[in-house]
Amino acid sequence: MNNHLERAYAFLERADMAGERTENSPVGEAVFDEAVPRRLDSNYLHVKREADGETIQAEAERLKRRMIHVSDSELGERLAPHFKERGWLVRRNVVMAQLREPAREADLTVVSEVEEPTLRAARYQVVTGEPWAKPEVMEQLFAAKALIGQRVTARHFAVVLYGKVVSYTDLYQDGADAQIEDVGTLQKHRKRGYASAVILTAIAEARKAGAEFVFLVADREDWPKELYRRLGFDELGYYVKFIAPHT
Repeated sequence: MNNHLERAYAFLERADMAGERTENSPVGEAVFDEAVPRRLDSNYLHVKREADGETIQAEAERLKRRMIHVSDSELGERLAPHFKERGWLVRRNVVMAQLREPAREADLTVVSEVEEPTLRAARYQVVTGEPWAKPEVMEQLFAAKALIGQRVTARHFAVVLYGKVVSYTDLYQDGADAQIEDVGTLQKHRKRGYASAVILTAIAEARKAGAEFVFLVADREDWPKELYRRLGFDELGYYVKFIAPHT
């Protein structure tokens, strides 16, 4: 694993994917956060040691963890057939860092820094139709953002038109390390450069505050990673997540 990827993983473990406590497991550790039990990224089994699918699944079930996180992509791929055959959702998330200048520009004057609650209506609208986007789940996702803000500095940026947020992102920062997270744009306002603007603004603010390393996480099989490449981000590696059926 390269140093940049290790740095990103370390940040995730103390910020976006941290919980209130952990419990050791023969295959790694389980993460728990009873304040937001429906948020899978705060409640999961983190596989850190080689094991077969049966052993890992049994550990997840013993610890009542509905998500399994495998940082080592090679191990994740070896495990994927086991979990796919048993109806688990397999997700691959690519970690990308901005290690070069952006190839794309944007009008940053349209972006404002806002408080997190200001973004909630837009966040709801962006995920409308997703099977997991139930009100009780969304409330815990919002609550988790406040918890993350207790661990690291959390800031929020948006394009606001006529009093309505149409594009947004979060910035999490801890000293020299920063993460761009949860980028979204309302459907009818896409392809206008707003996502680029909020991302580049967040990066500029992070750099002003001392960030030397800025990264983000994207769905490995979805299109946004192509936008991120145009904004100077390159792939460092990826991790694999398994989500139990009916979650």
